[in-house]
Amino acid sequence: MVKAFKNKIQRGETVLVINPDHPSPSLVQFMGGLPIDAVWIDCEQGSADVETVENMARAARLAGLVSLVRVFSPEDWVIERFLFRGIDGLVVPRLDTAAQAQAVVDAVRYCFPKTHQEKLVVVQIESKSAIQDLAGFLRVAGIDVYMIGPVDLAKSLGFEGDFRQPEVQQVIDETIGAIRAAGKVAGILVDRDNVRRYLDQGVGFLYVHANDFLAKGAADFADLLGRR
Repeated sequence: MVKAFKNKIQRGETVLVINPDHPSPSLVQFMGGLPIDAVWIDCEQGSADVETVENMARAARLAGLVSLVRVFSPEDWVIERFLFRGIDGLVVPRLDTAAQAQAVVDAVRYCFPKTHQEKLVVVQIESKSAIQDLAGFLRVAGIDVYMIGPVDLAKSLGFEGDFRQPEVQQVIDETIGAIRAAGKVAGILVDRDNVRRYLDQGVGFLYVHANDFLAKGAADFADLLGRR
């Protein structure tokens, strides 16, 4: 599964990655029947613990999905603990410098010295400091996806998380352009309003919350019932 996922993004194809938003192996299993590529288990902002991650990763394997875990810290011991839970890869936030990104890659290689290339490494670009050192990030070998975090980036730029501000959008667009120009894969959080915009820019890794689908589906159904 991981090899096919990597091949897909390296060919320039789009992958859809869903955060189930709930610590539920059965939900992950259900998601295996949907037209998606990977499940994003969130241990930074979500409530999944280590044991739950192991069970959700197992459900993902059985369902034919790639499993990614967003860790709560880029420290070596955190990376090691989650990698040994049977997951396919990591999403690593809170990185401000290329040196930190290199340390993440080194930690993955330490855990799996012979098979590290079989793991996915997604690093988040979500701060003013990371943007300033983007060229350095792009030189780090072993990173599969450069994931832009629009909300945190907007906070770092002084816009209180409002990533729709023109100034933030300009930074995002320029960052996507730089990632693409370097021959790398860009990723970003999307919704129904902006997904086409980012597809047109060549973003290959699209990240969505399951709660957004639930909210949209409930709202559409409420319309049918005349409740809105």
